Amino acid sequence: MPPPIGTLVHALGHNWLGKADIAVQTILLAAVFVAVSLRLWSRRLQQFSLQVNDWLILAAAVLMLGRYIVELILILLCGMGLHSMEVARTGGPEAFVRFNQLTYAGDLLWLTVVCLVQMSVLHYYLCRFQQQVIMWLTYVMMGICSALWIATFFVTVFFCTPPSKLWWANSQGHCGDRKMLHTASSVTEAILNGFILLLPLPIVWHMRLARARKVALGMTYLLGIIIIAIFVVRIKIEFNPDPEDPTYGSARASLISSIGPLLGIIAACLPLLPPAIQKIFGTSKLCSAADGPGSDSASVGYWKTAVTSNSQVEEPEIPLVTSTQPPMAKKLSELAHGQIKITSDWEIHSTRNSARVDRDSVSQG
Repeated sequence: MPPPIGTLVHALGHNWLGKADIAVQTILLAAVFVAVSLRLWSRRLQQFSLQVNDWLILAAAVLMLGRYIVELILILLCGMGLHSMEVARTGGPEAFVRFNQLTYAGDLLWLTVVCLVQMSVLHYYLCRFQQQVIMWLTYVMMGICSALWIATFFVTVFFCTPPSKLWWANSQGHCGDRKMLHTASSVTEAILNGFILLLPLPIVWHMRLARARKVALGMTYLLGIIIIAIFVVRIKIEFNPDPEDPTYGSARASLISSIGPLLGIIAACLPLLPPAIQKIFGTSKLCSAADGPGSDSASVGYWKTAVTSNSQVEEPEIPLVTSTQPPMAKKLSELAHGQIKITSDWEIHSTRNSARVDRDSVSQG
């Protein structure tokens, strides 16, 4: 049965921009949910509860799925990727009304996803780096990102007064300069992403990491540079809109706009994936903290350190170190039937006779 006239579904066969948009976003969205799933699995393997940055990135992935659905409707029902003359001939004026309404919703989702990714990365910095200067700079960046989202969100919502003027061109009201709005938003996001990428670089540069971990970190930074380049390309596209052919001209901008936040979600998940990768491939190279002695608390992983025989007790996280058990500590372990508690003071307490071994007697490797 042929598709009904007016839906523009039948035009997908020669809508090359639309098909490219669907293919790229489908592949990247699948990669996003794989990365987010591995991130959550890594937290479970480490027996950590989900942090704020995990919930933020999960919300970003869900909203990006919503934007993907909007894109599908724009392509299949509104003819995005086709020339406006064909859309008008097949779908009529109603197709352009739906097109403007869905583009309006897609823009609001895009702004929110970008902000959620930025806030997730910045909150991860707060949890990962304890240097006061980095923390203060991170708080400042979080404030700027939040303020920018609030400003651009409400400017987009009230771009036309009333908002219905955006899709009913003949109604009374007035609209702002769309080109200026999109260009300003793209420029600001590109600058902010650059600052976020460079923020922890002074600490990361002096980390003593295993070679495999260095490669993974380099790939994360490379992906961040690619994301910034995509925002720069988006600026160029927004400088050259075609008001006479909106359905065709918006297809390229929509494709470029979707790649940025999708890659951003993947990049935000990469630093947290080593435990899951270790579990899948049976290697510990990515989880190796340092190449040798001398690494400080800023360059090693943070792991929970209090375990009893019956239940796990959460203690403040401290840098993961390797300790060897001297003969005296081994004897105490045998007397206590394995119920040894290691605290952040590195003292060993026996639950049976309260014997104690100071940390000076425990050699750390």
